[in-house]
Amino acid sequence: MLNIVDNMIFLSIVIPHYNLPRELLKRCIESIINQKQEQGSCEIIVVDDGSDTPPAWLNDCYPNEVVRLINIEHAGLGAARNAGMLEARGKYIQFIDADDCLIPDSMNECIELLHMEAPQILRFRYRICPNEQSIQEKPKTERFKYSYTISGAAYMAGNNLPGSSCIYFFQKDLAIKHNITFKESVFHEDEEFSTKLHFFATSLINTNAQIYNYCIRKESITSNTNNEFEEKRINDIFGILKRLTLFRNTNKHNCNTIQKKAIERKLTMLTADTLLNLFYNGEKAKDIKRLCKGELQPIGLYPLPSGKYGLKYRIFRILANNTIGLRMLRILLPKEKPQKR
Repeated sequence: MLNIVDNMIFLSIVIPHYNLPRELLKRCIESIINQKQEQGSCEIIVVDDGSDTPPAWLNDCYPNEVVRLINIEHAGLGAARNAGMLEARGKYIQFIDADDCLIPDSMNECIELLHMEAPQILRFRYRICPNEQSIQEKPKTERFKYSYTISGAAYMAGNNLPGSSCIYFFQKDLAIKHNITFKESVFHEDEEFSTKLHFFATSLINTNAQIYNYCIRKESITSNTNNEFEEKRINDIFGILKRLTLFRNTNKHNCNTIQKKAIERKLTMLTADTLLNLFYNGEKAKDIKRLCKGELQPIGLYPLPSGKYGLKYRIFRILANNTIGLRMLRILLPKEKPQKR
């Protein structure tokens, strides 16, 4: 269970770190410091996940406690984020992966909105940066816009919720109240965390602010195509689907209509996304069909259900629900997985 710590810090930014080059972590930290937030209102927590050489240099580079270093035994990204949440002293928490960074001068309007409206979740946008030059390029400026305040479930019911936990601010109290933490030692740990957080959030604002640079790096976890990694990814995502199905079943008598619609949409879209990933991983249609029957059908996620989720989903559903259609998808889908968060 997470603990509340009374303090004056408004925002805690948690950076999980594991065996990264010094310059990448420094780039990430300084992109936060250069946002020029009010002094003392923001803390940066670097959680080193048992690196071969922990970044002890942080204490020398940032001696005024702008940055706190926490060392844990190697247990994966979920464990590092949990450790960071536990130590966070801010009202709000934001996660940034150590090999990513923030867009310069991008946070102020969102921070002001957090102060004014105090939503439990405030969402923002990211951009994909394939190289160092693209990180330095300034995005096209547009007038800051944001939505009316709605519940997190209403947002999830009307949108395909991305799994990433790096593209929103959230109140620490929300995670504490519902005991929401990251599943440790699994890939795609964001999916469960983000789903549960949005399911319970009573207030959410969505903005068009571009804040996050998602930096493509060949050595990153998401770029690893090792067979052992891919097999673990597949097993982990099926585990997530099973746990979220159990979460839905456990809460079905205590949730409202919008929450029911939200979790059904998320489960459906995550199932469809899982099938797409199997294709991108090079799985044969007959093997995907076998996995669907063995892993998804017993928990009621296959065949894919009907739903007003757009034309692309309707077409995909028709094809994915039969063997011939799966073979057609194997031919029609692009060979490379699109980059997204």
